[in-house]
Amino acid sequence: MLLRKFTVINLALGSVFGLHAHADELDTLQFRAGQTWQYDSNLFRLSDAASNQAILNSSSRSDQFGVTTVGAKIDKNYGLQRFELDINANRYTYKNFSRLDFTAVNYAAAWRWSVTPALYGNLTTDRREYTDNAADVQNIGQLNRRTDSLTLLDAEYAIDGPWRVLGGIYERSTDNSQASTFEGDSKIRGIEAGVRYVFASDTSLAYRLKQGRGEYPNRVLSNLSAREFKDREHEFKLNWPITGKTTLQSTLSYVDRAHDGLAARDFSGFIGQLDATWKVTGKTTIAGGLVRELGDYQTNSISYYQGNRIYIAPTWKPTEKTAVKFRYDHGVRNYKGALPGFLSTNRKDTTDLAALTLEWDVIRAVKVGASVYTDRRKSSDAGADYKSNGASVFVLASF
Repeated sequence: MLLRKFTVINLALGSVFGLHAHADELDTLQFRAGQTWQYDSNLFRLSDAASNQAILNSSSRSDQFGVTTVGAKIDKNYGLQRFELDINANRYTYKNFSRLDFTAVNYAAAWRWSVTPALYGNLTTDRREYTDNAADVQNIGQLNRRTDSLTLLDAEYAIDGPWRVLGGIYERSTDNSQASTFEGDSKIRGIEAGVRYVFASDTSLAYRLKQGRGEYPNRVLSNLSAREFKDREHEFKLNWPITGKTTLQSTLSYVDRAHDGLAARDFSGFIGQLDATWKVTGKTTIAGGLVRELGDYQTNSISYYQGNRIYIAPTWKPTEKTAVKFRYDHGVRNYKGALPGFLSTNRKDTTDLAALTLEWDVIRAVKVGASVYTDRRKSSDAGADYKSNGASVFVLASF
């Protein structure tokens, strides 16, 4: 349900080491290996006023670290069935803060099943472990490793004409390596049902009702926290290929989370994302969009946040083997939902995140590149602001 801000690593490296590459660019079986070297001037996203020595027991807040990646992908069709498996392991090794070293194993598996050309669907499961924003950990000076998992079984039946009937069941979970995070561990199971209309132009409009029941597995129970909750979401999704060069995708949902026995933590509202892609020329593409966020964020004076974010991401390919990519995100978050007896913080954050990446396909199987980025947050809460700059170089081989 949450629409989360991109982390710096995702912005700088996601296009290189992402799990979900386009299937038509891959052979049936593909292996890959890569190495990234990265520098970050403020690894823990500390405020300028914070003391490095007191919090980190170090004279510096910067670090250099490497990410070693190995992985494989299988993509195979058998009649009407299609099977996909993408798995990789990432080893993070830090120079100054070696206590942060860890290995993440991520995967995405899918069975694109079909009984008849009119009855089809997906059985998918994926796991993604990554370093979350260090600025949102309650224990300042710690990095949080966040693991998101989703298993989904859905089906679509094409009625005569443009109408489709949709249905599915899902389980979604989030786990954190740090015990004290503002967005804690959660697990939710639910069902969904809806309809989709496909126009002759291949434009489609879909509606889904999602109903789920969840829990915060590791939350300490008290009169200030709830263990279980219910989610309801009304989702509208539009996919509109406006022209051969321009596409528009949009999702708008109204979500409602109700906590058992603690209504003060409840929240509801709209979330959504609008993405547009424009192929300006054969060498230049511009993507951009708007994001509306709403999510759980619990302290005594805060229960949830609302936010808006805009982004722009142009890509220029001066040659067939080179690409220049830029992305800029600007966001504003407001924090709400003080518990009875506690004053609201009226906290407001403004974030700016920019990354510039250069890529070069040296040969068909080898890609190298470099990135620079800057990450800023201004906050009305003292000590919640930060600024950081970084750079990385990478090499990726696939065969």
